Formats: sequence, C-alpha cells, structure tokens
Amino acid sequence: MRHVPAGASLLEIGAGHGVFSTLARAAGARRVVAVEPDLRKLRAIDGVDVVGGYDACIRGAFDAVAVVDVLYKIPLGEWDALLEGIAARVKPGGLLLIKEHDPTARVKNAWNRLQERLASALGLTLGESFSYEAPHDFAERLRRHGFEPQPPRRIDFGYPHPHVLYLAYHRG
Repeated sequence: MRHVPAGASLLEIGAGHGVFSTLARAAGARRVVAVEPDLRKLRAIDGVDVVGGYDACIRGAFDAVAVVDVLYKIPLGEWDALLEGIAARVKPGGLLLIKEHDPTARVKNAWNRLQERLASALGLTLGESFSYEAPHDFAERLRRHGFEPQPPRRIDFGYPHPHVLYLAYHRG
C-alpha cells in the first residue's frame, strides 16, 4: 500500500474479491475502481467502484494501476495487448504496480504451480494459463510499453510463493 500515492485515482485490474482495492482506499487513494471478470467474486465495497468485466470496459486515466496475481492466468501472447491498454489508462508519470511470481525461484514456483493447478481444477479461478516471465525479461517488456521500471523486488521472505513486486512509472 505504501507505493500507492496518497490521493491517487487507482484502477485495479483483476481485483478478485477486492482486498487490494479495499486496502488502497483505506490507505488514502481518492478514487478506486476495481474491475473483475469473475462475477462470483464481486461484492459491494464502501468507497470502491466495483465493475464486472475486463479492463476494456473502463474509460479514463488513472494516477495508478494495480495488477495483483493476474498475469500468470493470461497467456503470454496476450500480455503486450494488456500492457498497451494499461499504458493508455495511466497518466504520464503515473504508477503501474504489478505483483506476480518469479519463475526463476524454482522450488517456490513449483509449489505455486501445484496450488494453482488445484485451484483451476476446482474452478476457483478464471483462465487456464500458467504464464510466467523472468523478472529481467518482464522489466524489458514494461520498457517497451512506455514504462520505466524500478528494479524488481522479491517480497516473498517467509512465504511459500515466489512473490515479486514491479513498480514502473509511465513515461507518457
């Protein structure tokens, strides 16, 4: 939450049950829009505009966009289109915050893949893909889409999953 600018307008893509959006609003985001295609996960959240659908149904520009544990469920070949859409929604100088998994952390990544296969088999999540990209390669992908990424940050100490945080500012 400390990376979301105070008073920012925030779009969360793939918001799930809205935990990140709820915390961002509580931390001082001025306007929060949570978009989620899995209608089973939607619920009203005080101070958050919850929208059922995909990111294309949202218009306007935001100070920040968050994508938390979403990319891995989207085929790698579709990431560039998603990032182009995000670049069109982030104001110049705005923040893109992405949390994903680091496939180079072999043991933790194997555990994550097992858990996600089980979640998919039980129908708990949309998407069938397990797409991952090494942090260095993903940072380069962000650059190609007009973002200036900070060095990727491993945020998985004490967790069984290989969490990595990407913060990137839109060059506009």
